[in-house]
Amino acid sequence: MGALDRLRIAVSEAVGWAVSWWLSELAALVPQRFRPDREKAPTVLEVSAGETVLVLAGRNAIHPTRIPLAGVDPEDDRRRVQAARHRRGSGEAIIRLDQSAVLECRVTLPLSAERSLRPILENQLERLVPLPADQVEFEYQIVGRSTAARTLSVRLVVATRATIDRALNMARSVGLVPRSVITPSTGSDSALTLWRPGRDEAATATQRRLRRGLETAAIVLCLVAYGSYVYRLDIVREQLRHDVAVATKASVATRDLVNRIAEVDSAVALLKRRQAELDPLLLLTELTTLVPDTMWVSQLSLRGQTIEMIGYAPRVADLISRIEDHRIFHDPKFRSPITMTPDGMSERFDVSFDIRVETRP
Repeated sequence: MGALDRLRIAVSEAVGWAVSWWLSELAALVPQRFRPDREKAPTVLEVSAGETVLVLAGRNAIHPTRIPLAGVDPEDDRRRVQAARHRRGSGEAIIRLDQSAVLECRVTLPLSAERSLRPILENQLERLVPLPADQVEFEYQIVGRSTAARTLSVRLVVATRATIDRALNMARSVGLVPRSVITPSTGSDSALTLWRPGRDEAATATQRRLRRGLETAAIVLCLVAYGSYVYRLDIVREQLRHDVAVATKASVATRDLVNRIAEVDSAVALLKRRQAELDPLLLLTELTTLVPDTMWVSQLSLRGQTIEMIGYAPRVADLISRIEDHRIFHDPKFRSPITMTPDGMSERFDVSFDIRVETRP
């Protein structure tokens, strides 16, 4: 999976969470009297191992009406429930299982298990209940934490799916619509919900219309937000184009300035090199003074700061001495051995010597 796919999934999850939160907040703002699922008189179906009792709490009744359901004659149970419900109560019912129909225990787990508590408890079910995990329903409640021992105390309530199905069938057989199946509340332990109907099954027509309206509003809001985002992108794009154009002009001007500075530096360096070199006329004058009339130069070369000279002299040692004592020339070296001319009157020499760089005319 590429980085773009991971980013798309993350954005989709974030948008889904935001829309769900926004819908729940809108639903919470609806006044209680306008909510289609409000109950003025909750109906409770108490299911135990020995009997089933329907508890109807009317609007003005001080004590609820309790109707035992034998389950032997469903038609008779239905008629009694319909008659009682006509006077008080609603068509939806909460099924409350008796303590004898559920298994309750306490489980101690590490404190780090809280982040994935439900999967961990699912793995513990087969150890606690002698039934496969797909044949039971469970719910849990965190009842204590020990920071020192880094443990978590969890209340676990388990009921078989067969028990839940029997309670649901009993409620439906007498004309009731099950809204939830809960566990009994004992002492400080509150009731837990083991079963809820599907969203589409429990929703009424008014709820569906309200939900569709909220979903439509959410879509409109998303479109408005997207349009605003695109508009802001256009503004940012135009600003970026302007900034790029300004930066391009600045970079061109900077590049031209750098080129001009490089040209000036090259010219200055050339000028410094020229200033460091001796004037050719001065150099020629000094060479003329260096070579006496008794010497004859046949070849003279200038290579940078080095002068190469080939010629004849009665005594070459005199020439070397004059070079060493000169104010401009120094470091004489023989490029080849000294040889005598055929008449034996002169010595042939081939020497080189350097020009002092720091000398100025």
